[in-house]
Amino acid sequence: MAKQNDSAIWYGELRTKRGNTIIIKDDELPPATQGRIYLYNTEREAMIEYDAVIVADKLFELDDEQTKQAEKQFKSSWEAAKKRLTKANGKGSEENEDKPEKPKEDTLIEVTGTEAPADEMFDEDD
Repeated sequence: MAKQNDSAIWYGELRTKRGNTIIIKDDELPPATQGRIYLYNTEREAMIEYDAVIVADKLFELDDEQTKQAEKQFKSSWEAAKKRLTKANGKGSEENEDKPEKPKEDTLIEVTGTEAPADEMFDEDD
């Protein structure tokens, strides 16, 4: 993955043989399962849990102009997905603060829909 700026939110592009997708990474999200990473996939309009090893070399930072355009285009849908993920992880409302955290399984967490797991979207050779 290309360098990240000091911001907790990072805009980039996931490049695979099947095409390129703008993604958003936020360091303030609840942690994903060990060895995995949450990225907002703008094509699927969903927060996807990816295998960090597989996607690391496929992530590239957007330039300043591309970042501004991506933020303008995807900010509202990104924030909605972030809110849903945070709430699903029990961190989005005060009533959930006293509840113990549920164990995390090694599964895809997709906030909007029932598409195939992200790891099935591309092979390690992509």
